[in-house]
Amino acid sequence: MESVLQYEIPSLHPVAVHFPIALLIAALCAAAVWLATGRGFWRRSTGLLLLAGSAGAAFAYLTGEAMLELSEDVPIVEELVDFHETLALATLILSIGLTIAFGLAEYRVRSRPEPSTDRWTGRAVGFAAVLALAVLVALAGHVGGVMVWGVSR
Repeated sequence: MESVLQYEIPSLHPVAVHFPIALLIAALCAAAVWLATGRGFWRRSTGLLLLAGSAGAAFAYLTGEAMLELSEDVPIVEELVDFHETLALATLILSIGLTIAFGLAEYRVRSRPEPSTDRWTGRAVGFAAVLALAVLVALAGHVGGVMVWGVSR
């Protein structure tokens, strides 16, 4: 056990990236159930997962620069880092935008005097947007994984 305490992780980026991946993919799962059922619980769950995933994405994005400094002169990193950073920024912007959109939708539903059900078209658009976000997350994660674990063929 002492040997574990003798080491440190020089950059939090490799630790941080797993949270937005898991949370934003979980948001996709919640959005799929919301699409199928129309229940407000799943809309709220999607929104909360987006909020937590956005916070994780912001932290991962902010820790990326320190990781880049540790990876200088690694050819695969130099080749892919700009693409990875672009995907990460797009993921962050879309996740924040969707968090705001789901928050506004929740406010709108709660401000109505009579209870209402979510319309299917609104659920479909929300699901499609979260699906696009999940694709961005997967692509950014894949490029990051290639930078860490990739070997030439």
